[in-house]
Amino acid sequence: MKKMAITLFLLCCFLMNTVASASLLLEYDGGIHNYTGAVYDLKVNGKTLSDLPLEPIIFNDRALVPVREVFEALGAEVDYEETDKSITIDYDDTTVRLRIGSVTARVNGKNKTIPDKVAPRLIAKWGESAKTMVPVRFISESVGLKVDFDEDEGIISVSDGTTSVRPTANPTASPTATPAPVLTNKLNKLKYDEEDGVVTVTVSASDSIEKISDAAVTSSNVLYVDVYGASYTTDNKTEVNLGAVKAVRFGLHEESTRIAVDTENMKKYSVALSADRKSVVIKVAEDEEADVEPDETPAPTTSPKPTTSPSASPSASPSATATPKPIKYSEEKIVVIDAGHGGSDPGAIGYLMTDEEKEAYYAALESTEPILSTMAPGTGKKHNEKDIVLSVAKKVKENLEDNGVKVIMTRTGDTYPTLESRPELANTKGAVLFVSIHANSTNYDVTAAQGIEVYYSEQNNDDDLGVTSKQLSNALLDSLTKFTNAKSRGVKTGNLLVNRKCLMPSSLIEIGFLNNPDELELMASDSYQDKLAAGITQGVLSIWKKVELP
Repeated sequence: MKKMAITLFLLCCFLMNTVASASLLLEYDGGIHNYTGAVYDLKVNGKTLSDLPLEPIIFNDRALVPVREVFEALGAEVDYEETDKSITIDYDDTTVRLRIGSVTARVNGKNKTIPDKVAPRLIAKWGESAKTMVPVRFISESVGLKVDFDEDEGIISVSDGTTSVRPTANPTASPTATPAPVLTNKLNKLKYDEEDGVVTVTVSASDSIEKISDAAVTSSNVLYVDVYGASYTTDNKTEVNLGAVKAVRFGLHEESTRIAVDTENMKKYSVALSADRKSVVIKVAEDEEADVEPDETPAPTTSPKPTTSPSASPSASPSATATPKPIKYSEEKIVVIDAGHGGSDPGAIGYLMTDEEKEAYYAALESTEPILSTMAPGTGKKHNEKDIVLSVAKKVKENLEDNGVKVIMTRTGDTYPTLESRPELANTKGAVLFVSIHANSTNYDVTAAQGIEVYYSEQNNDDDLGVTSKQLSNALLDSLTKFTNAKSRGVKTGNLLVNRKCLMPSSLIEIGFLNNPDELELMASDSYQDKLAAGITQGVLSIWKKVELP
């Protein structure tokens, strides 16, 4: 009871102080870290950016923010060069160049040291794509923007001076900001579809649109246009993934909202107002012969062509009225089996224990003292998650093929397919089921946590094939616990990229804890891997038989 009372007290303290800290499982600097520091909301020119892929976080008392979400939304041009992991930000007459992991930046050609040695980082939420996170105050002050930290409300505000910024005890800019113009029109609806190789994006407004700018395309293949006299109420970003269109983003400026369309392999496009002037219609095609001519439109606008890159603020969850990407399912009812991690990414790591170390572990379990958190890992053989799950995946493939199911593996050796490429493979091949196999771990070297859990994404849980991701996950968990007698940790929802990007029922399995000595010993054995594979196979077959091709 005493331990429960302490737990409830700490929980209440946390709920009363949510601004101060949060818990995020983050991947950066080659490892997985439990971030428990402050997490802030983010405002750009007075507008809160919702559904960010990664919230602003604090390192060495300095805030790191996703670079595109902030600085593109203020009209800056942001480029990232993979070869040398450099970030270039152009804003007005200032160019700031940074590199991942380096505390030295170049501002208009001159070297400057980033305060408190807070270098830009590539950081990802667990299971998500990495975001480029940069020190917001250093960059903002370098290019003449205003930054405000509201500790009471837990808000970071960045402004170009067109909106008011609440002063604090340590303001970053003293001039009084001029009031922002009133934007009465609202961009409030986004639709998209594809026909004959042409993707049409329609952004509708609450009132007639007075004028739009000429369209322009950046060097990074972003098509953008400014809508004058309008703000927006849609999400900051909507993923499309149709034809040449990857996503649509929005950013608020002093007198306009910018629509930015992320494209890939775009050959032709057109941007025009609809006949009733209440929508912006954008057509994009990969084929140079495609017809992208606008439908009947009003008289051409005469507004100036924008000179900066797209100012859009990406987020993670689409909410637009969307036509799902078409997929041609294979008549063979293909199943894709994904062995997590691989190559340079070992995943979680576990070490077997000696008999003496196991005795100490069992003694710790029986003790009332919380000493598990301080226990060292075993000194026995090292096991990587990537190797164990690949072995299980291969056994599943063999079992399914013995039952007449065609199986495609995302990897068959020690390679690392990207998180994006795994569901993309399943979508391209027209698979009907996708199963990703992983092993669990905690932040401590040794844990008493145990059991199997299965994840699915609410964003990918329709029944177009007669079955859902949740049904697949339940079948897998039921079958796995039956064959292994492992503890069930339940079916859970998670916004994991490999699940939500699939266009078919998809599940991610955590087969056990690598830093639990008993479970590691089991998972490292060939006989237990056979049981895991049998459980996954039976779960897949029970759903595969119910799949109805549209």
